[in-house]
Order: sequence, then structure tokens, then C-alpha cells
Amino acid sequence: LSLALPAGNVLAYRLVPLFAALIVGSALGVSGMGLQVLLRNPLASPWILGLSSGAGLGVMAMMFIEHSTGNSILGGQTFGAIVGAVFSLLLVFGLSRKRGGIDPMTMVLVGVVISVLCGAGIMVFQHLVPMGLRGSFTTWLMGSLPEVESWWRLGILGGVVFCGIALIAWWGPTLDAACLSDDEAKSVGVDLPKIRRRLFFVSSLLAAIGVILAGPIAFVGLIAPHGARLIMRSSHRFLAIATAFVGALLLLGADDIRQLIDLGTGRLPIGIITS
Repeated sequence: LSLALPAGNVLAYRLVPLFAALIVGSALGVSGMGLQVLLRNPLASPWILGLSSGAGLGVMAMMFIEHSTGNSILGGQTFGAIVGAVFSLLLVFGLSRKRGGIDPMTMVLVGVVISVLCGAGIMVFQHLVPMGLRGSFTTWLMGSLPEVESWWRLGILGGVVFCGIALIAWWGPTLDAACLSDDEAKSVGVDLPKIRRRLFFVSSLLAAIGVILAGPIAFVGLIAPHGARLIMRSSHRFLAIATAFVGALLLLGADDIRQLIDLGTGRLPIGIITS
């Protein structure tokens, strides 16, 4: 056994999932941290808003339309994931507003309901398509890092993720105060409705990028913030950066484990390893 860089014609197939793992892992981790602050719930994760199910429904709908018409649609699955994620987020935001702000408990309940409805829609599309296409549905729903992806797309998505993480880190002192009770937060000058709206949109955007790039990957958004808190107990400004590193390392480690396991039917989807 020897350690060395892959050959030139293989290197690109390892670099693309490597950078994708760094982008998706950091995005999901910081998204989970933002949602835990927003909902004041240590079990909060990107799944709780129904975003993954909404994006999945969009992908299933797009694949069904392309199969039924026999024509490719510009953007394909990516476009479907974006539309599905945005639609579910707008529903959650619209239905959880209360007196101009966001009610965390209502948001959890609405997210669960929308997730169940989107899950039912996914099963409907799986029932409508031929058996061969159901395999593609299932593979996407398991979560998988792309091995072939344009560098400009990775660069754009990575840049958006970097800006989102930087924003949440910049809001760190405000997030520290937002973890207090409503009365205490207001007494120190925190505008809770405003910071909740900001957290909702930025955390949702980060989670959506993760879903668009790699499909619904479980538990990274839940585990990474708690892992970062175990390593360092600090303000949310530094915790956001630490969470990004932990999330990226978690997904990168899962991808390395996935590469070592071959059951004779190809490498396992990374969503199985994270689960």
C-alpha cells in the first residue's frame, strides 16, 4: 500500500467532490447553527423547515416533466431544487409570521407539516414514473457529492456560502443576546423580529445550496454546531467559523469513508454514511 496523488486523469474526479464536501459541509453546519439560535432548539436542523423535502419535490417534478415530454429543461434538477426549496421556504415564512415577526414554535410546526406534504408529493411522482427512473429518484434522495461539476458553478456556490457564513459570524454578538429570553434580549437593544428574519433567510440559503449541490444530506446541520461547542465555548462570532470547519471536516471524513467501502454495486451514497 502506497500513498500518492491520483493520476492526472483521476485527480479531477477526486478534487471536485473534495471541494463540494467543503462547501456543502460548512453550509449545512452554519445553517444548522443559525436555525438552532432562531428556533431556540438544540435539535433544529435544515430538515426541520421542510427545505430538503421541498427541494426533493422540485427535483422529482423536474425529472418527471423531462421524462414525460422527452425534452431537457434548462437547469434541469438544479432548477427544480431551487424552485422547490424557495416555494417551501416562502410557505414556512408566510405561515409562521406573527405580528410582523417570526414565531419559532409556529415555524417548527409549519415546517413539519410542509415536510410531510412534500414527502407525500415525492411518493406520488415515484409512483407515476417507470421503474427505471425510480432508481434515479432514490439515488438523489440518498444524497451524493458530485464527481463531475463545472468549476465556475462550484466557485459561485462557494462564494455565496462564504458570504453567508461571514454574515452570521458578523452578527455573532447579536446572536448571543438573541439566545436570552425575549424580554432580556429586548432590554439590551436587540430587534428580535429583524434578526430572526435575517437568520431565517441566510440559514435557509445556506441549506438550499447544500441540497442543490449534493441532495438532502442528514445530520451534518444538527451535529456540526454541537461538535463546535464541545471544542470551543465562545461567542457565536467564533462559533460560526468553528462550525463551518467542523461541518466541512465531517462531510470530508464521510466521503473518505465512502471511498473505502465497495459492496460490489459502486460506492455508497454519502447520505448513508452521515446517517
